[in-house]
Amino acid sequence: MARRQIKQKEKRPLIVICSEGGTKSSEYYYFRNYRTRDLRIQFSTGNSTDPKGMLDDLLKYIQNEDIKSEDNVKIFLVLDTDLDDRRICEIKEITGKCVENNIEIITSAPTFEIWYLLHYRNNKLKLNSSQDVKKEIEKVNGTYYETMDIYRIIKNHTDEARVVAKSLEQRAISDGDDLINANPHTSVYKILDAIDEFNKI
Repeated sequence: MARRQIKQKEKRPLIVICSEGGTKSSEYYYFRNYRTRDLRIQFSTGNSTDPKGMLDDLLKYIQNEDIKSEDNVKIFLVLDTDLDDRRICEIKEITGKCVENNIEIITSAPTFEIWYLLHYRNNKLKLNSSQDVKKEIEKVNGTYYETMDIYRIIKNHTDEARVVAKSLEQRAISDGDDLINANPHTSVYKILDAIDEFNKI
């Protein structure tokens, strides 16, 4: 009697995010909302806070979790520039290694939370620190703390935030500026683009 072939269930698309603070970060509390029955979102482990250390942690996670065996996967290293020249240099130094390992660097200046602020207005402020950004969010939202599930508050304005983020990038490029030095800027929308792409599969 011929054996019946058991069809292996295809794995859902996967997005891997490495951010400072891991599952205690603003990025985690935001992007966990995009998990669905058709899309997995995982956060890499590690305690590093510098770009090189975070990349090393991410590469270990990729190896330990056998991420490279995945068919539909995108990997993101999410970094704040902190408007710090030394940190920006470190980010530039790891760019080649990220490209070699199919990791896309996502930068925000001064910090990831600038993405939240773009949901409220076409931000033209040059904010000097993460604390300045958080204070601005408190002004427009009434309150803010890093483990807050702000997604539910801002989600209806995400399309507008994407447009603003892209326009800030285009302005920096047209001015001849190095994007990573631009203040403010964020390429967080590229993760949402990947989510949209996978949700269409």
